[in-house]
Amino acid sequence: MSITRAYADAFFDAMMTRDPELIAPYVADDAEWLIVGPIELFPYCGQHLGKEAVLAAYGRMSSNATVTEFTRDYAITDGECASALSRMTNVVRETGRQVVVRLAQFARFRDGKVCEFCSITDTLGAAEQFMGRSLSQMAEDAPALADV
Repeated sequence: MSITRAYADAFFDAMMTRDPELIAPYVADDAEWLIVGPIELFPYCGQHLGKEAVLAAYGRMSSNATVTEFTRDYAITDGECASALSRMTNVVRETGRQVVVRLAQFARFRDGKVCEFCSITDTLGAAEQFMGRSLSQMAEDAPALADV
């Protein structure tokens, strides 16, 4: 079954809210979901199998940060597949720090539900903003290996 551009847009809009209740209608019970990123810094990253695991990951996401803005730069639909390139602004609840990330998202639908999904984020940029320091600055502050 082919999906329409409007349906794909509605799915990606729901994803940007990070609200499990809004995302749930689009997720297949046996979904295979991958959110690429450092799990140590962003615990919702990694492989999530099944609708319950997917929604739990978005629950963790929404409990840590609030989405304040998002823009979809590109979206493509082709048959049962859809992809989007977006920018999203979050505010981290614990620190109040603003984090702006770019996301490339790829979804395959079956019977109107996402059965496979992959999200690739600019995790280096997100990590630097989340920590409030650039990784190059942290490297400069660390002692050189030769000095240890």
